[in-house]
Amino acid sequence: MFDSRSTPAIAIHPKVEALPALTALRFFAAAYVVAFHYTPYYFPDVSGGGFIGLGYSGVTFFFLLSGFILAYNYRDADLGQPQARALFYRARFARVYPLFLLALVIHVPWFLAWVVKQPMPLKALMASGALLAPLGLHAWVPGAACSLNCPSWSVSVEFFFYALFPILLPLVLRNPRRVALATLAFWVAVAALATSVWQASSGGVSLIAPEAGGMRPVLLAEFVKYFPLLHLPEFIAGLLLYVAWRHARLPGPLLLAAAAGFGVLIVAGNGYVPDPILHNGITMLAWAPLILACAAMRRGPLCSRPLVFLGKISFALYLLHIPVFAMLNTADKVVLHGRLSAHPWFGIGLASLTSLVAATLAHLLVEEPARRRILRGARLSRTQPATAVRAGA
Repeated sequence: MFDSRSTPAIAIHPKVEALPALTALRFFAAAYVVAFHYTPYYFPDVSGGGFIGLGYSGVTFFFLLSGFILAYNYRDADLGQPQARALFYRARFARVYPLFLLALVIHVPWFLAWVVKQPMPLKALMASGALLAPLGLHAWVPGAACSLNCPSWSVSVEFFFYALFPILLPLVLRNPRRVALATLAFWVAVAALATSVWQASSGGVSLIAPEAGGMRPVLLAEFVKYFPLLHLPEFIAGLLLYVAWRHARLPGPLLLAAAAGFGVLIVAGNGYVPDPILHNGITMLAWAPLILACAAMRRGPLCSRPLVFLGKISFALYLLHIPVFAMLNTADKVVLHGRLSAHPWFGIGLASLTSLVAATLAHLLVEEPARRRILRGARLSRTQPATAVRAGA
């Protein structure tokens, strides 16, 4: 959140109450993604199913939470005003881009080494990520989407959400029921289409690890998993979740029980539910009640300062854990001669700890200073209403 003590005030949206438990929850979602990525590297014999095998759903949580938080912060903003809209985009750029660019730059050596090994046309598609990723466009191109620091694909999708947000928010606030029905219909249609195409063309390989099927399933999997339009229902669902939360506050224990119940059902159904449906939204059934429950919390462990701080570094943890692994894996092969891979518990512990340290340093030395610098001096003109927008959400 923007700190007015160190940067000139920006009237981008009226001040809102902090939601500390949701901030802390971000850390656990990021850690879930880290566990999903690290486990196959250090424990290749572990089955891809079960709870850890669904760790990619942490990204669904972030898409859902993004819609909820943006709606919560900007519900009274007049984003129809050009200057207010420009400040909104500036605030989004300041919040996301510096760390996003840092993570891309750090991963360049491994990106180049990976591209060189690929056959055509995958080599050309992956290489295009060098241009598309810094522009935030790589998720639109299968082959490029996961080429330069794979977790960055979701930031590319978020840029798409940000572009649409000033249009979507008024629609959701004016007629949430109609938007909800349209969004559900769209999600069902694209999920059914993605599932049918994947099942007909994948050759039976997994959507999560399609490499065994060859180039066609790999490129098709990248389209199904990363194409921004296929994830739009998850973001709109977050906007609608805020509207639901504003109008009806259900008991926290009931919401937590619902989250746990749906979570158990989803884990149990892993292997029976088609991969595209699992990857692209059905896990919202577990994440949505958890977000609603945590949004109402003002005390308890999730509101403690240490966990809230971990939540603040979660974006850095999410973006840097793959470059950290690449560095450690290279050091293990070149310098340590495989000692880390020979001791997987030590290796995964070292990678996790190093990722946390790197995330903390990146948050304190890059993310926050860059955000303050970008936002410094930006303000609405005096002719604009003071409630138009506030930066840093």
